[in-house]
This record gives sequence, C-alpha cells and structure tokens, in this order.
Amino acid sequence: MSQSTENHTAREMSRRGFLKLAAGSVFGAAMMGMPHLSMAAAAAPAKRILKPVALNAIPQDAIKAANESAFIEQCWNQVLEAAGSIESTSLKNAVLSLLRNPVPTFMVRYASEASRRDLYARLLAEGLVDPSRIDAAHILPPFSGRVQAFKTAPGSGYGSHHPYPGGLASHVSCNLHITNYICQTYREVFLYQPDRDIAMAAQALHDIAKPFVFQWQKDGSSLKEYTIAGQGAHHVISLAEVIYRGFPAEEVVAQACAHGAPTSKKDEQGVVSWLKAAAIMAGKDPVAYGLLNRTGDGLPAPHHQEGYIVHLGDHDWVLSSPAAQKSVTMLKKMAREAYGMSDSDLSGARFNHFRNYVGAQLSYMFLNHLEAGEKGYQDALAQVRSVIR
Repeated sequence: MSQSTENHTAREMSRRGFLKLAAGSVFGAAMMGMPHLSMAAAAAPAKRILKPVALNAIPQDAIKAANESAFIEQCWNQVLEAAGSIESTSLKNAVLSLLRNPVPTFMVRYASEASRRDLYARLLAEGLVDPSRIDAAHILPPFSGRVQAFKTAPGSGYGSHHPYPGGLASHVSCNLHITNYICQTYREVFLYQPDRDIAMAAQALHDIAKPFVFQWQKDGSSLKEYTIAGQGAHHVISLAEVIYRGFPAEEVVAQACAHGAPTSKKDEQGVVSWLKAAAIMAGKDPVAYGLLNRTGDGLPAPHHQEGYIVHLGDHDWVLSSPAAQKSVTMLKKMAREAYGMSDSDLSGARFNHFRNYVGAQLSYMFLNHLEAGEKGYQDALAQVRSVIR
C-alpha cells in the first residue's frame, strides 16, 4: 500500500485506509480545511446564538426543538465536516450516506413478527440475550420504513448523556474531535500515524442506530431501550447496519470497540459477543466477514489500535452523563421556582418539553459548567431565562 500522499488513490472499502501527512504546520493545513477540528477553533469558541420563546410557546415536538437550535446545527455540520475529511473516497461516501439517511436497511429482513421471533430465538440460543431483560416483542424497535434524522435524535436514553433533541449530533461531534486529536497526538508524540480513516469512520457511525432506537414520544421522552449482548440495543443494531451494508471489517471491529476495548480476554469476549449478535442480525458469517478469528472465539490478531482509539474517543459520557442528570435536577428546581410548574408538571410532558428545548439550545454540559461556577444556580437560571421567557 502506498505511503505517499502524491501516490494516494481512492481505495476500495475492503482495504484498510492509511493517512500519511507531512510534519509541522503542513499537518494542520492538511486537515481538509476543517476549522471546527482545529486547535485554533477550540481556543476561540463561536458566539452562542439562541432562539428564545415564551413558556407557552415551547415546541411540543422534540424534532422541531432540535431543528430550531443553532447549536445543534453547528454540531451536525461538524459531524459532516469530520466525516468529509476521510481520505478514502469509497469509505467517506459510505459514511456520509449513512449519516444523512440513517434508515436501517437490514430491517428488510424483519418485516414480519415471525422473522423477529426467529431472530430472538437465534440470539437466545447463542446466549446473546437475557430473557429477563428483553423479549421477542422488543428485540427491535418499531419500524415504519423511516426514521428521524441523525440531527434530531437524542444522544442516549432519557436519563443518560445528551438526552435532549439533537444530543446525538453534539455527542458524536465531541467524540470525533477527541478521536481526531488522539490520532494527531500519536503522530506528534510517537511519530507514526494510526489509520485515521478507520478511526474517524467508526466513531462517526458508532451510534448510527440511535435515531431508530431512541424514537421521540408525544410526551417529550424517548423510547425505552432494551439490552442485547449485555449492551444497550443501539450498539448491536448500529453494528448490524454497517455489516449489512458491507463496510470494511476493520471499520466494523473498531466501531464495536467503542463500548469496550479488548484490553483483557474477558473484555475481548464482550466485543466478540456484540459482533456475533450483530452478524446474526445482519445475516452474515462473522468469521468469513473477517470480524472474528478463524475459530470464532476472538478478534483477529494482532489487534489493531484503531479500536482502542475509538473506545478512548467515546468517553464523552464519563462527564456528560452526570452533567445531564445534575442539569435536569437543576432544571426541575427552576421550572418549579421560576416558571411556576407543579409537581405533576415536573413528572410529565410539560417539563419534558421544557427541558428538551433548553437542552437543545444550551446543552446540559454548558448548564452543568455554569452550576459549578461562583454564582452557580443564578448564572444558569439567567441563561435559561434567555431561552424561555
């Protein structure tokens, strides 16, 4: 495989991508003109643009709340820019296509209840589902042939990280920044370039099933997620989709490692179980595909570093999960004290729409940061009042 940028040609998706960039300032310029992924951009944050509404005019539709946020639009554009920096033309186009239209194409296999029951039975026989945590009726989310846009989905379940409309775009944008800088750091410190194409593609798609899994409900909450192979179902479903579409085995394995790197034999078995479940769901042989070793009991050896990098890059949740939970608690206090909501309001749709709109406009990360400041609650309340009058 050529290691000079002059001889670089578009590679087939079945081959591993490799990025070799020149040293020093040339490296920064070579980042595909991506200001949002540059150190300079990080040092000078953009001005926050808000769309304030009256309390009685808060959107009652989570998708609308996401689409009315300049912050979410910026995050979505950053995701597209990062994916657009992938050098391999075939891989880049495949990633962008899936981001722009995250409809799970593998669902053609499960148009009937019988096919879903059969899938459940196969996973159960392999020990990949726990019948105390999921049944055949919930092995896959409801599907009408369409799903919401990537841009409008929450970052996770309603009690976890970035659970507001558009939270997925903010979560993945953050992870892509981190992954990009890990690759850059390894080049600057250890003097070699990891396969950035594979790492960035896997990070961009690691939660591609969330628009499908976390469907918005009328009360402003998101659909409950069930568990497959010991993980939230979105992880296995995301892997099933890229397997079904024929993404490179290296990308699929790196994507699987987002939720756990093979740092020990036990940890490796976790990754193996997710790949097995996803391959069953996609109707593929994981050994023949190149996802598992010849005996099917481990990952291909030696392990590639890109999976570990994707795992490191997906650690935004370490801060964003508690930040979201604390912010929601603070927003309940504000809703009661500053906006006159009752206890029944706080446990239902009225508060859900309130928190959704605030989250989409400001992010829970920003609110959590303000709460920890000198004036804490008062500064956070001032920001909320700038969004909801």
